[in-house]
Amino acid sequence: MNIEFPEFSKRFLAASGAGLIALAALSACGSEDTGSTDTSNAAEEAGAEEGAEEEEAPAGDGTDVEAPLAAGSTLEVGDWTVTVSKATLDATEEILADDEYNSAPAEGFQQSLITLDGTYNGTDTGSLWLDVTFGVWADGTYYDSIDCTNMVSDQITLVPDVSAGGTSTGSACVEVPTGAEEYVLYFEDLMNIDGTQYFVELA
Repeated sequence: MNIEFPEFSKRFLAASGAGLIALAALSACGSEDTGSTDTSNAAEEAGAEEGAEEEEAPAGDGTDVEAPLAAGSTLEVGDWTVTVSKATLDATEEILADDEYNSAPAEGFQQSLITLDGTYNGTDTGSLWLDVTFGVWADGTYYDSIDCTNMVSDQITLVPDVSAGGTSTGSACVEVPTGAEEYVLYFEDLMNIDGTQYFVELA
């Protein structure tokens, strides 16, 4: 519009005479004002884009809950290479259906279902559920998988130990509060004296 409008004014001026010079001048001023507005809008948009980039979560190695690894990431926890192959935040109905003796979650809670795939890189014998502590971090509180006693398909506590290079897959229930603002998976090797924890997004 900024280009077409002045061209139209020139044609109209040639057909109508000198009496329309003032109108042409006003039209030109209007075009210049519009141009300055466009420049201002462009600057505002550029500033908004910069602000959006600043608000993005910082990239990290997953050792900070504020910068977790992406869902499905593979990580090294002690002597294990671990991947979460399944993570369902509210799997309460599925878990209760797995075993008639399973208990419903406490009021205000739900039960998540987490499945780990692990490869043992040690030299002796490895036990996935003993060697890798895991659960769900929800709004600042840790909910460990060992605290949920319900039995699920491929229960991780019943998975056999493996030797060097062996693989293991197991699932566990984790009872977490409903309505939390943020849920993140966490992992820890209790044998590691530095207490390093790893965090992965819960898809």
